[in-house]
Amino acid sequence: MELNSVEDVKALTEYQKIDQIQRIEKKIHRLSFIPFIGGLMLLLYSFWLIWSGINSLSPAHLIVVASFVASIGHSNVQRTDLIKHLFELKYGK
Repeated sequence: MELNSVEDVKALTEYQKIDQIQRIEKKIHRLSFIPFIGGLMLLLYSFWLIWSGINSLSPAHLIVVASFVASIGHSNVQRTDLIKHLFELKYGK
């Protein structure tokens, strides 16, 4: 793409900004499903434990639960960072 004037540069910059905003909004939307999916997987895991007849929890079971909680927490932190970045892009610092 050839940039011939200041207006072309401004238009390209604005287009790149809009494209970046759309990519961030798409990432935020995808990350919004992780808590629901993680909770559903944890619920299915607990049903499996009940169905298989395991009465006591071992450290291995706690590691699985902790990894579910950690992944959900990490996705929420990523969403928060993306929302901050999106706010800065849309409204300035």
